[in-house]
Amino acid sequence: MRVLLVEPAYRRRALQTAAESADWSDNGSRVDDERLWYPPLGLLKLSRYHKLRGDSVSLTVGCDASTLPTGDLIQGGSTWDRIYITTLFTFTLRQAIDTINFYKQAVGGTTAKLFVGGIAATILPDSIFEQTGVYPIRGILTSSTTIGMTDDVNIDTLCPDYDVVASRPYAIQDTYYAYTSRGCVNHCPWCAVPTLEPTFVPYIDIRPSMIEMRRQYGDKARLKLMDNNVLASPALSSIVDDLLSMGYGRGDHTETRPKKQRVVDFNQGLDASFITQQSIECISKLHIAPFRVAFDRISEKDSYVRAIELAVAHGFRDISNYMLFNYSDTPRDLYDRLQVNIALNERYASGGRQRRAAQIFCYPMRYAPISDSCPGDDPNVRDRTNAADATSCDWLANPSWTKRFLRNIEIMKGAAQGAISSTPSLARRTIGHSFEEFLANLYMPEVLLRYRNQHEKRVYAKEPRRTAGTGDVEAFRKFILRLLDRRDDSFEFFHNSVASNSRAIVSDGLRRCRDKEMAAWFRLYLEKR
Repeated sequence: MRVLLVEPAYRRRALQTAAESADWSDNGSRVDDERLWYPPLGLLKLSRYHKLRGDSVSLTVGCDASTLPTGDLIQGGSTWDRIYITTLFTFTLRQAIDTINFYKQAVGGTTAKLFVGGIAATILPDSIFEQTGVYPIRGILTSSTTIGMTDDVNIDTLCPDYDVVASRPYAIQDTYYAYTSRGCVNHCPWCAVPTLEPTFVPYIDIRPSMIEMRRQYGDKARLKLMDNNVLASPALSSIVDDLLSMGYGRGDHTETRPKKQRVVDFNQGLDASFITQQSIECISKLHIAPFRVAFDRISEKDSYVRAIELAVAHGFRDISNYMLFNYSDTPRDLYDRLQVNIALNERYASGGRQRRAAQIFCYPMRYAPISDSCPGDDPNVRDRTNAADATSCDWLANPSWTKRFLRNIEIMKGAAQGAISSTPSLARRTIGHSFEEFLANLYMPEVLLRYRNQHEKRVYAKEPRRTAGTGDVEAFRKFILRLLDRRDDSFEFFHNSVASNSRAIVSDGLRRCRDKEMAAWFRLYLEKR
C-alpha cells in the first residue's frame, strides 16, 4: 500500500517559523524540545504498523497540494491507497474539517480510503460526519481490525516511528513518549478522558517499547508519560519499578557522550487527591521534572496545598501547576487560586543552605466545550462565555467570564511564556495586587496590558530595569473601578461595548459615545495589537 499520514496545520505559525529557522535537527540544536510541538503519536504508531507490513508511508502537514493526483489520475484516480488524518482539540475542529474535505481529492473523491481519528474525532464524530461524509474512528487503536485490516494488531502498543517525522520540527530530539497506564477513575464533567479512554487500564509494561526505541533511535534523556492519572493505579509501585529499571531514578544518566541526566515528565499531571505520604515516597525515587499538579477548583485548596507540601518535602523543586478556568468558576475563584500559589511561592522562596528554592509556575488553562451541545450557530466554534450584559451579575463583587476577560487572561500569561511567574512580586504585577486590580486588568485595553512597560508608571521590585511608563495603566484602573462602583448607565454602556471583545461593537460604542474620557479609552481598544 501507499499510505499518507496527515496532521492538520493547526500549530502556531510563529513556533514553526522559529523551529525551521534554527539548526534544530542535530545534537547542537538551538531549539529545545520544550519549545517544540509534540509529535502526532497516533500517526507515528500507524506508520510503524504499515512499515512492518512492508507498506510505503509518507507524512505531511496541512493541505499539501503536492499529494494530490496529477495527469490521468485527476479524473477519478487515486494517488494513495489510504490516508489517515488525525485530529486534536475540539477548538481546532475547523482546521480538521477543511483538511478532511481537501484530501478527498487525493483518493478519487471516495471516503472509503479516508480514516479520521484522534481527540476531536472521538468526541465530535457526528459533527465530522455531517460536514465531511467520513465517520471517524473513535478511541484508541487496540486492534487493526478497527481500520479494516485482518491481522488484529494492537497498534497502540507499537513503538512510534520517529523516522517519519525526523525532518520536521517536532519535540523528538531528546524525548520519547509513552504510557504506563490508560484512562482515569475520576470522570470529571469537563474532561474528555472518559470518552477518549473509557476503560481504566492500571498497568502497561513500558519496558519493551523503551528497549525498542533505544535500539532504533538511541538513548534519549527525556521520557514524557502521557498517563491521565497514574497515581490512581493500584500498580503504581510496579510502574515505578519499571521506570527505575529503565534508568529514570534520581541520579541516573544516559549512556551517551556527554552524559545527560534522565528525566521523567508525567505530562498530563499528577492528581493532588492521590498524593499521599505513601504515593509520594514511591514516586520520589524517580527524577520527575517538572512536578505537574492541577488546582481546578478553590474547593480543592486543602488537598492541593497538602500535595505541594509533600512534594517539596520529598525534594521536588520545579513544580508546574495547571488551573482550569471558565468552566463553573468565576474570575474571583481563579484569582483566589492564583493567590494560593503566590503565597506558596513566598513560603518556599528560600530553600536553606543545602537546597535551592522550590518554585511553582502556574498555567491557567481555559475550558472549551467538548460536546456537540455547544451553543452557537457554528458547530466548529468551541467557546463558552456567560451573558456579557451589564445587568447579568454584580460585576464588581462577583463577575462572570466574558470574551474580553478570557482574552486578557491569555495576554497576562504571555508575560511568562504562557505561565504566571513563580516570582511573587512579578506574579502580583501580572494579575494585580488586589481583586479590584485584577478585575481592572480583565477590562483593560489589550494594548495597555500587552505593552505594560510602556504604559505602567509604577516600577516593581525584581522586574528588569526600565523607565517609568506613561501611567495609562493606572489611569484606566481608576476609570473602570469608578464605573464599577457606580454601576450606572455609563458603566452599562461601557461594559456592553467592550465585554464581547468585538472591534465592531467597540467602534459602534465610540461612534455613540459623548464622554471624552470614555471615548479616549475606546480608541485604545481599537489600536492594532
